[in-house]
This record gives sequence, C-alpha cells and structure tokens, in this order.
Amino acid sequence: MDLSSSKKNEAKKLGVTLNNLIMADLMSLGYTENDAYIVAYPEDAALSVQMQQANKRKITSKITFQELCEQRRVTNAQTLEFSGNIEEIDLIDNETTAKEILKIARRMPEGSKERGEMFMKYADLTRKNDAATEEAMDAMQFYFPVKCNQCPLLDAYNAHMRQKKGQELRPVEMEAVINEAVPIMEKARKKAGT
Repeated sequence: MDLSSSKKNEAKKLGVTLNNLIMADLMSLGYTENDAYIVAYPEDAALSVQMQQANKRKITSKITFQELCEQRRVTNAQTLEFSGNIEEIDLIDNETTAKEILKIARRMPEGSKERGEMFMKYADLTRKNDAATEEAMDAMQFYFPVKCNQCPLLDAYNAHMRQKKGQELRPVEMEAVINEAVPIMEKARKKAGT
C-alpha cells in the first residue's frame, strides 16, 4: 500500500509504523479491531487465521499502541466535530463552506498533498462564487410600470421636451406617439444600415 508522504511523515513524527498509525486511525473512527487490522495489514491476508489473530493481539496489547489509539481518537474527534442527526443540520452557504475548507487546510501539515488539494477546493469554490456574483451584476432588469404616468420613457420624453420648451405628453397620449414613431424608427434604421 502506497500512501501519501504526509501520512508517512506523521507516522515518523509519532514514532510508530505506518501500519500501526492506519490501524489506530481506523479504530478511532469506529472500525472493529479485526476490520482495522485487515485494512492496515493487507500483506497478512496470506497468513492463516490463527497467525492473523496472534499478530493482531501482539499489536493491540502493546501500551504504545493503546496510547496511540487514544491520541488518534481525540485528534479525530476534534477534526470531525460531528454530532446529532442529519435532520438537525442546517445547510450552509458557499461562503461558510469556503471558510471551513480553509480552516481544515490550515490544520494540515505544510507541504502535504492533502493540504494542497484543500487549498485547490477553496480556490475553486471562491472562483465559482466570484463568477456567480459577476453574472448576477451583469444582468439588467427592466420593470414595466403599473400605470402610464410611471413610465420612464414618458418621463424621459417630457424632460427632453421641457428642455426644448416643447409640448409635454400626457400619459394617455403615449400609445399614439409610439404607434406613429415605429415606422419612422424603422426608416431611420434602414437608412443607417442596421
């Protein structure tokens, strides 16, 4: 079994074998001794059941292994920090998710592959948030007025006419003006070539 260098370095720092670290981690996550042993020591699968049981007992009876299991149980409990039913959990937004990913990444050993992967997930998530924000800002929304006297076109036309000292339109006259302006606008477009 070829694991990441961060796990190997962690085992070296703790002064234990990589297999013992894996077994202790699995047991701290709720695996039975037997299941954790099978996963942590795949090379022992060729041995007889009695030999496997003897090796497992030899490992688990050592005080150093028991202390390692307790230490890993505490460490993993702090990392997981999950309690309660899934129904009781509130969904979190992308910003909170990004913060949690960043916290977890900062706790990981420097230079580890897992830490790099967590920072990549953080970058991807923040990039998606930025893109969604930009898209939302690019969209223009138009609202049609409920009443003719609230029409922005009418307001703009009347403001223009006030500047030129011309006659302003009443709201009820706007429809007639638009109907007469459509053919004129089409002629102007054809002339301009658009």
